[in-house]
Amino acid sequence: MRFLIKFDRLFAWILFITMILFLVSGYGMTKGIITNTLAIDIHNKILPPIVIIAFTIHGWYAIHMALKRWQIWNWFTKIFLTLFFLAFVGYFGYLQYFYQQPIAKTQTDNSATTSSTSVAGSATNNSSTTTPITTSTIRTFTPAELLQYNGKNGQPSYIAVSGKVYDVSTLFVNGTHRGCTAGQDVTANFSDIHSQSILSQFTVVGTLTK
Repeated sequence: MRFLIKFDRLFAWILFITMILFLVSGYGMTKGIITNTLAIDIHNKILPPIVIIAFTIHGWYAIHMALKRWQIWNWFTKIFLTLFFLAFVGYFGYLQYFYQQPIAKTQTDNSATTSSTSVAGSATNNSSTTTPITTSTIRTFTPAELLQYNGKNGQPSYIAVSGKVYDVSTLFVNGTHRGCTAGQDVTANFSDIHSQSILSQFTVVGTLTK
């Protein structure tokens, strides 16, 4: 019994420390109190499995002791408590390692659509042969220009990944998403958050120059 008590106290301390680190890393991603890369690694990779395990062990022991004090520790409460924590571990483990947030594709800019339609119509009227229409005037952003599209003060949220600039306004809330800030080249941190295929759901609005 004493061993179980010490074991529980150990994980209670682990849970306490990880909660503090969760706050620090969370504010690191949103407020910049620590470096962005470090904050993302701590918040998204290191802490979640530790929290899940520590909470499960400490929570199970604390609840089972409470049920014993209330004299309702029987086969029914044992099964219920076990199933509850199995569901807890399974659900949050799935969110941590398998779940990908569904993302709605952004709408194409109306002016670009209108321009493309007009060009297509002109090509149809002036030629009996259908000619494919390509966009050769895609915008080129400098880092300073990209910084203006930070999702604040009514601006859309643009990010650059591997030289391409994407409109991610539907994903970034107030210009931020999981520690990434709009208006910047996020190539280095992107793979820590999403797979490359996610980008196909967003509109390419330009390219980034150095």
